[in-house]
Amino acid sequence: MTVDPADPAFGSPSKPIGPFFPAAQARQLAAARGWVVKPDSGRGHRRVVASPEPTGVVEIDALRALVDAGRLVITAGGGGIPVADTPDGWVRVDAVIDKDRAAALIARLLGAQALLLVTAVDRVMLDYGTPRQSELGTISAADAARHLANGQFPPGSMGPKVQAALRFLDSGGELAVITSPGLLAASLAGDPHGGTRIEQCPSGPGRGQDAGHRTVLAMAARRNA
Repeated sequence: MTVDPADPAFGSPSKPIGPFFPAAQARQLAAARGWVVKPDSGRGHRRVVASPEPTGVVEIDALRALVDAGRLVITAGGGGIPVADTPDGWVRVDAVIDKDRAAALIARLLGAQALLLVTAVDRVMLDYGTPRQSELGTISAADAARHLANGQFPPGSMGPKVQAALRFLDSGGELAVITSPGLLAASLAGDPHGGTRIEQCPSGPGRGQDAGHRTVLAMAARRNA
C-alpha cells in the first residue's frame, strides 16, 4: 500500500505496535530511536505510529489480472505494508494501515459492487452499551453518515468500518455489509435476519446482491461500539 508522507496522520501517531515497556525504558527508547510512546491498556507503554490513508496499491495490476481470471485473491494482510513513492524508489514508512481502509481502496480500484467488512458482532449498533441500544439492519449511506457525524461510531471501534463503507459507496460501490462471519451469506442475499447493509438507495426487503457480482471481503475481528 502506498501512503502520502504529507498525510496529517503522521503529525499525530495513534496506533500502538510492538511489545509493552516499563515507563522508564519506554522513555529511553523514545529518546534513542525517535519513537513516540504512550501508555496502553494499563499494561505499560508502547510505541505508537501513524495510521495514514492508503493512496494506492503497488500490485493492483496483478490483483486485477487474477480477479479477472476468476481467482480467489487474498491480499493486504494486516492492512498492507506502507511504502512511499520517492525519486529513489519505494521507501518503507513506519505506519499502520487500517484494514478496513485498505479493503475499501482495493474494492474501489477493482470496481467491486460489494464490500463485506467482517467483525465480531452481527450488526452495527446505535447507542451501544446504553438502555437505548438498537441494531441497524439496512440503512442508507446518508443515514450512516449522519450517525457517524453524531458520534455513534467511535474511532477505535466501528468508526473505521463505517467510514470505509461510505468511501466505497461514494466512489460508485453498490453495497457495504458489516457483520459477523456466520451472517455473511444471509447479509449479501438481503435476508432481514442478516447483518448491517449500507446502500446508497436501500432496496426493498429481501432484495439481495447478485451472487455473480465482484465482491471484496475484509477480515478483521474488532468489537462493536
